[in-house]
Amino acid sequence: MFNTSKANYCALKLKEFYSENEEIAVVLVPDKIKVNSLEYLLYIFYSCLLDYGMRSKIYHNNLVKTYEIYEEIFKPEYVVANYLDKHDELLKIMKENIHPRYPNIAVEKWLTLSKYINDNYPGEKLIDAIGKLNSYSELYRFITNIKGYGQKTGGLLLRLIYESNICNFNDELEDIPIDRHDLEISYLNGVIDNKKLSQKEIKELGSIWCLAAHNNDISSCLIDKYLWSIGNGFCLKKKCLECPLKDNCQRKI
Repeated sequence: MFNTSKANYCALKLKEFYSENEEIAVVLVPDKIKVNSLEYLLYIFYSCLLDYGMRSKIYHNNLVKTYEIYEEIFKPEYVVANYLDKHDELLKIMKENIHPRYPNIAVEKWLTLSKYINDNYPGEKLIDAIGKLNSYSELYRFITNIKGYGQKTGGLLLRLIYESNICNFNDELEDIPIDRHDLEISYLNGVIDNKKLSQKEIKELGSIWCLAAHNNDISSCLIDKYLWSIGNGFCLKKKCLECPLKDNCQRKI
């Protein structure tokens, strides 16, 4: 089922390719926001909510510009007080500024997240609660308990919070979130022999990529970034001949 030697080979190739480019899979944040602040935490909660990987750079640029004009929609208490019964107003702002792939779904998710945070972690309680988490597993459970995040969007949020040092723990990520692009990359590079994996097998695949990363002195966060960058920058754009995994990948275009 799993070929760890192939994962090790891919991890090494990715490390070599990206060794001179550390600014990969970067999520833009407005300059005025200080990392580790409540404003930062709220921004990435909203930011990751609608990051589907497609046209991700354009999406984040749009989001930063939106924050500069409509900073208030990134504040749960303001959204709940002003838009719960005025979906159309928020929809107009998002369609004209953020340009999400699925506007109506985006508005519903934005409102649902705002209400959840406002009801359960008003004021400083959100950053206080996350700051008290003691392990990666606790952070993972905290995020997965929130509706609206898929495996990849939740994984991105987890990584950004982990990298921000808001939490008090420093244990390494035990596994990385696996989306369909990661499955495709894993399959085409011989890491797995079947793309139809159970949830348990998907989690194990995430652990195998982390182990391959550690074997090559790469952090789990970086291998997650590398795979995201390959899927977004090469696979989706069919730039197979430029891909660092081209010698091992079964797809040849």
